[in-house]
Amino acid sequence: MKKRNHRNLSAVLTVLCVWPLLFLASCRHGGHSVSETGGADSVYTLRHIRSIAIEHPERALALIDTAEKKRLLTAFDINDLRSLVYHNGLSRYKTALFYARKAYNDPEARKDPRRYLSLLSIMADESRSNGDYTGSMKYCTEGLELAKELGDKTYEANLNVMWGVSQMEMAQYDEAFASIGLAIGLLEEEVRKDPSYHAWDELYYALGMKLALLFEKDRNEEAYAMRPLIKKAIQGLEKSEDTPEGLVDMRRAEADVCFSCVAYTLGDKAEGDSLYRRVEANPYASTPDGEYIRIPCLVLAKRYDEALYYIRREKKLLQETTDTVSWDYINPHLQAELEAWQGKGDWRSVARVQATMFALADTLRRRERTEDALELAKIYETEEKDREIERQGERLRRHNLILALLIPTLLLLVFYLSHILKNNRIISRKNAAMTQTIDELMAYKDELLEWQQENLRLREELRQLRPAFSEGDSVSRPSEEEEKERPMEKETLVSPREVTERDRALYERMNSEIVSRQLYLHPDFNKQELLKEFHIPANKFAALFKVFAGCGFSQYVQELRLDHAVRLMRSHPQWTLDAIAKASQMSNGAFYSQFQKKYGMKPSDYRKH
Repeated sequence: MKKRNHRNLSAVLTVLCVWPLLFLASCRHGGHSVSETGGADSVYTLRHIRSIAIEHPERALALIDTAEKKRLLTAFDINDLRSLVYHNGLSRYKTALFYARKAYNDPEARKDPRRYLSLLSIMADESRSNGDYTGSMKYCTEGLELAKELGDKTYEANLNVMWGVSQMEMAQYDEAFASIGLAIGLLEEEVRKDPSYHAWDELYYALGMKLALLFEKDRNEEAYAMRPLIKKAIQGLEKSEDTPEGLVDMRRAEADVCFSCVAYTLGDKAEGDSLYRRVEANPYASTPDGEYIRIPCLVLAKRYDEALYYIRREKKLLQETTDTVSWDYINPHLQAELEAWQGKGDWRSVARVQATMFALADTLRRRERTEDALELAKIYETEEKDREIERQGERLRRHNLILALLIPTLLLLVFYLSHILKNNRIISRKNAAMTQTIDELMAYKDELLEWQQENLRLREELRQLRPAFSEGDSVSRPSEEEEKERPMEKETLVSPREVTERDRALYERMNSEIVSRQLYLHPDFNKQELLKEFHIPANKFAALFKVFAGCGFSQYVQELRLDHAVRLMRSHPQWTLDAIAKASQMSNGAFYSQFQKKYGMKPSDYRKH
C-alpha cells in the first residue's frame, strides 16, 4: 500500500513541478536581448521566433530554415533558436542538445553574457533529460559562475534547482536538499526585492521540487510542513498584477491536491477530506483540463468509483486531443486506473489494464527506435549541409569532421543507456505492481479460507440443532451403516454439470481440512488418501476439482504448495529460495517454473520488491 501511495503522490508532484518547469523554461529563454535583423516588423527576428516556439514549433522551424537560407540570422542565432524550439516546443532533447552544442561552440555565443547564460541553462536541462547528469552539472557550474558575475539571482536559483534535480536522479539526496534549499533562499530574497509574478512563480517551482524530494525520501511530515511556504507563494502570485488569468486557481488546486494526498498518506483522513473539498470548490478543478488532478486524492481516499469516473473522462479527453500512445499516458493515467481497479478488487479489469500497459510499452519501444533512427538521419543530413557550407576553411572542415565522428557515437551511447534505463524502470514497475497483486491475492485467499471454515462451523452447529436436514443442506459425513446400505455407484465419471450443492459443501470441507492441516506438504499425500478420508465417490473426484478448484488435482496441489512458498518468502526473508522450495515439497525447477508461469516474474524479483 505504501508504494501505491508513493506513485499516486508522485503523479501529483508531477503536476506541481513539471508544468512550472516547462512554463518557466519558456519564460527564461524568451526574454533576452534580441537581434532585429530583418526589420522591426519582420517575422525572422529572434523575438518573434521565440514567441511562437512553444505553441507553433513547426512554423518556427520553417522560419529558421528560411532565415538560414537567406542569411538573415547568424549561425549562432540559427543554432540557438533550433535548440530552443526542439527543447520547449517539440521535447526532442537529443536534437535540442545537438544544436545547443553547436551554438555553445560558436565564438559569438560569449559576446552576449545573458544569452550565453540562457544557453547554459538549456544545455544543463537537455543533458539531464538525456540522462547525462555529469554533463548537466558541468553546464550548471559554468552557468552559476556567470550568474554570480551578472548578479542574476533568479538564474542562480534556477541552476541550483537543476543541480539538485540531477543529484536527486543520482540518489545524492542530502546534496540535493542543500542545492534546492539554497535556491529557495535566493528566491525568497528576490521576491522581497521584486514581488512580481515571475519571481513568485520561480519560488513556487523551487518549493515544489523540494516537496518532491521530501516525498521521495518518505519524509511526509516535513513535506506537509511546507504548506505555509507554498501558500505564501500562491498568495504572492495572487497579489501580483501581471499574473496570467486562471494561474492562481491552477496553482491553488495543485497545492491542495498535493497536500491532501500527503494528509491521506499520513493517515489524517479528516484533513485529507477537508483539502479535497477545497479542490472540488476550485473552478480549475472543474475544467476539462483540471478534472484529472482529483484522481490521486480519490484513489488514496478509497473512493474508487469516483476516481474511475474522472479517469474515464480524462481518457476520453486525451483520446480526443492528444496521442495516447505515450509513456505519460501509461503513467500516471493508466497507472491510476490500475490502482483504482485494484482497490475495488476487480482483478479482471486489473489484468485488462495491465495488458494495455504492456502492449503500449512495447509499441512505444518500437516507435522510439524508429524515431531515434529518423532523428539521427536528420542530424546526419544537417551535418552534411553544414559541411557543404563550411568547406571554405581548413579549420572549419576539421571541426566538422570531429563533430561527425563524436556526435553520432555520443547520441548512440545516450540512446543505448536511455533504452536500458527505460527497460529497467518498466520491469521494476511491472514487478512492483505484480508483487502488490500477489500480496493482495494471498490476503484474499486467507480471508476466503476463514470464511469457508466459518461457514462449515455454522453448518455443523445448525445440523446439531435441527433433528433433520434436507438432503441438499446436509454436509456431514455418512455413518458406516449408511455407507454399507448405500448402493454401489457406477464407475462412470460424473460430468461437471451433475455436481450438486451438496458436492460443493463436501469440497469446501475437504479443502478446509487440506489447507488448515497442510496435508499438501505430506510426502505421501495423494488421491487415494483423500478418497478414503472424505468418502468421496471415485467417479466424482475429478469433477469436484474441475468445478470448484478450476483445475485438476495435481495442479491444485501445486497451487497450494506455491501459495505456501509465497507465504514462506514473506515470513522468512532470510531463507534461501532453495530452502523455501524444499519446505514447500517442490523441486527447485518446479518452484521456479511454476512461479514464473503464474506471476510473470522470478521468485528473486518478488523477494526484492
